[in-house]
Amino acid sequence: MPDGANIPVEDSMTQSPKLLVGASIPRSGHHFLQNMLAKFFGPELRYCEFYSPKDCCRQIPCTKRGDFAFLYQKSHDRQMEVPKSIDQAVYVIQYRHPVPEALSDRELDVADGIGRASLNYRLSREHYSFWLAAKAVYYRRFHDKWLAERVANGVYLDYAELTADPAGALERLLLAATGQADRARIEAVVEAARPVRVSTGARDATGFRPRVVQDSPHFDADLLGAFEDYVIGHTPHFGYARMLEGRIEGHPLQGLILAIDEAEPLLPGQQDRLLAAIALAGEHPELMIRLAQRELQSGQAEAAAERLRQVLQQHPYCGHAYAPLLQAYKALGLPPPAELFSGNSLLGLSGRPEVLMEVGRILLDAGQVVNAVAALAMAAALAPGNAKAHHLLGSALLKAGKPGQALPHAELALEMNPDNAAAANLLTAARRRLAGSRAA
Repeated sequence: MPDGANIPVEDSMTQSPKLLVGASIPRSGHHFLQNMLAKFFGPELRYCEFYSPKDCCRQIPCTKRGDFAFLYQKSHDRQMEVPKSIDQAVYVIQYRHPVPEALSDRELDVADGIGRASLNYRLSREHYSFWLAAKAVYYRRFHDKWLAERVANGVYLDYAELTADPAGALERLLLAATGQADRARIEAVVEAARPVRVSTGARDATGFRPRVVQDSPHFDADLLGAFEDYVIGHTPHFGYARMLEGRIEGHPLQGLILAIDEAEPLLPGQQDRLLAAIALAGEHPELMIRLAQRELQSGQAEAAAERLRQVLQQHPYCGHAYAPLLQAYKALGLPPPAELFSGNSLLGLSGRPEVLMEVGRILLDAGQVVNAVAALAMAAALAPGNAKAHHLLGSALLKAGKPGQALPHAELALEMNPDNAAAANLLTAARRRLAGSRAA
């Protein structure tokens, strides 16, 4: 059978429509399973990807089922939003050992992309540790919801089981969903859905290459060892064995978990969760930002501004520290130091056009016109439909003596906001300056 061919579903299988509700830890084989189901059911199956479609109803179960016999709905259940009480559903619970899962997911976390938080910061060890702490909390919550007390109408699939015996895994799911399973058809589906083989590297019988965790460019024995110790110690029903050495007790990662998870118990004698986290994790930028925000809320704007200034001097790529910094200086009635907004800071703000606009204003006021143009050009590129970004960039370019470059941004700003007098004035000024330069 050619790869990618749909395998028709027998009419008898469409007599009892089924709702398949996925709850999968990322990188646990969801798309491989979805690919097999799509090939098995063909046009009888509607797949609800949930996260990406702009017109998704974001409801579980999906309200846009249509006339399909089967609906397979994806969710990673990050906010524990998937209800466990849908009687007519077959739940598809997928999970994976925390260390290879984290390494596989880390590869996606550091993938570059317009509009995402600063890649430079995401590549840092500070971000990696905080990201792992959040993942550890997610693993515990997922375990407590789905593994500690299993749903009777659920099919549980470990990644290792799915990749070692995809036909057996698919057979179990089909029996739950339809009451029958044709092994010959299942084997054909597995063959059609297996990953494309490549000539390099050993792969198992299904086409997957077993992951050697130490070979990953993101392997960090210290961080991953503590992460694994926490997850395995708090999720016994997964049944995973240790791959690495390491302990969570007293490790900085324990402090980050304390800060993230309000359910994580404090040590005896501790009452302030944030300060307890700092005692373990030190002056981690994420914790310093939280402490500065608390200071700002309690009226200590000067302390908050100084703390955030120190964070950004050490971690200029930490883009989400700039907004509270601006708030702190606004509370003080002072402009923030222009030297904080270097080229590194602009890279740190690569996913934050609103903050870039404010930074552009600050740099213009400080007389740093070229840097202001750089900040505002990034803002306009990231938010091309934002009239304010084009207005500010046009103003900066005009101030830099570039009326020809300012003109299209002035035109866009007025086109997007035709009743704005300031935009009309900017366009008039740009045209006048351009005409004057041509005459000269």
